Amino acid sequence: MTSKQLLRLAAVLLLVLVLWGAVALASRRGSETGSIIPKVDTSRVDTVAIAGPADTATLVRTGSKEIPWRVNGHPADTQVVRELLAGLAAPDAGSELVAQNPASHARLQVTDDSGKRVRVVEKGRTLLDLVAGKRTTDGEGVYVRRPGEPAVYALGGDLAGAITRGADEWRNHMIAGVRTDSVWSIEIRRGSRPYTLRRKDSGWVLASGASADSAAVAGLLERYREIRVDGFGAKAQLDSLRFSKPRRAARLLDQDGSPLLSLAFDSISSGMWVRVSKADRRTGGRAENEAFRLDNWTADQLTPADSSLRKK
Repeated sequence: MTSKQLLRLAAVLLLVLVLWGAVALASRRGSETGSIIPKVDTSRVDTVAIAGPADTATLVRTGSKEIPWRVNGHPADTQVVRELLAGLAAPDAGSELVAQNPASHARLQVTDDSGKRVRVVEKGRTLLDLVAGKRTTDGEGVYVRRPGEPAVYALGGDLAGAITRGADEWRNHMIAGVRTDSVWSIEIRRGSRPYTLRRKDSGWVLASGASADSAAVAGLLERYREIRVDGFGAKAQLDSLRFSKPRRAARLLDQDGSPLLSLAFDSISSGMWVRVSKADRRTGGRAENEAFRLDNWTADQLTPADSSLRKK
């Protein structure tokens, strides 16, 4: 056999090896990508429980149009739940096998005591059961495995972002909202300085009779259209608050003088806190013993000094 023939044979063998490797790799990826997440009919899911070492979030479908999901008994953020359901409905986002040795579980935080247990349930039947660990090195995914199995996968897509959220991140951060055209009176107190604004045919006036800046009042009402908070109070924080004698207060009343929304504000070293004493149907109402964290700027926007509302 000549040298040319040997070279041709070697080239053919090399090509065969390359093709075989490509087929094997494609087959391997096909079995390892998307294999850990079954396709879920999200319209039938009624419960999603995410239990971790720090906290537990139990999402329950309510069947209500106003509050379709609750988390730990509180109204859930509809957009965040949509991201979770989108991830469950699109398993093609995929997962990639990254480890098969149980010795890697602790490093990837997918042990039973370090990971989050994620269960998706339909009428008591478990559709998906995972242990979720830490974020992947690129920050886009999360390491997961099935309980009782050694294989660990890197999971991406919407589902990865959803299952790594803390319990409070699932909650609806909108605590109240008022239609601006329904407000006829605004009562605000900052410390020992109260003032009242009333709607008149000619515009808004202060209780003293002085004209108010209608544009400034419209801006104030716009801030009450949707009040969003930064966080939620734990029991230890609530015990130190004094809402019986709040540092600030605000009430919005309708044309008949009935309260539309009542807020009480207090502050401690960790920031400004607010309590809602008037239920809001769109946000599920609020418990009387619940408080919400606001940044100081938002609190000032909701309870401005009367000088900022006077007509210049």
